[in-house]
Amino acid sequence: MDTETSQIGGQKASRASEELARNRATVAGYDASAAGYAAETDHAPTPDHVEALDRFVASVRTGGRVLEVASGAGWDADWLEGKGLQIRRTDLSEGFITFQRERGRAVDSLDLITGDLGGPWDGIVALYVIQHVGRDLVDGVIGRLAKALRPCGTLLMSFQEGEGERVSVAPEGTYQVVRWEEVAMVDCLSRHGLAVEWRSTFNGREGVWITLIANRF
Repeated sequence: MDTETSQIGGQKASRASEELARNRATVAGYDASAAGYAAETDHAPTPDHVEALDRFVASVRTGGRVLEVASGAGWDADWLEGKGLQIRRTDLSEGFITFQRERGRAVDSLDLITGDLGGPWDGIVALYVIQHVGRDLVDGVIGRLAKALRPCGTLLMSFQEGEGERVSVAPEGTYQVVRWEEVAMVDCLSRHGLAVEWRSTFNGREGVWITLIANRF
């Protein structure tokens, strides 16, 4: 290995380490704000995602096995279970894990970036989480999600549209936010064998969000 190649590899490793550290800081922020976040979301799926959840249920079908990453307060999982799906709830935030367990839900600790996603799953739900994953790590995360799906399995995900990234500072901690152009995200999905079947957009407090449903081919 020549010196230039070694330096490039070292730079990539350094960036990945920094992005992982920002992700962990984000998780710590959610640990501190889990109860407030759960109260704010009002015991139900975000209205902008009801159609997406309906379409996801239709694709996975009753009895389907689903992995939910970054389950948060668990309201989406409650709704999906009410539609007849089998949900494995997971999160990395101990604050959210404690919140769900205290209301009688089974939820596992799972690191989306490095953990074992298991599978093959009939469906995977990854809402409001990709924006917290560093740009250099997203390709690997999408690849892991694709591999965890069965052939023709369905991924439901959302991300913030745009360019660049920032770190939001709040009283409870810091939050990494990475925005993506839609074409770049769709290209990433395609590289890992995922074809977008449906999309929607909505305006949130922090900007435009895109929700996608993609099937593994």
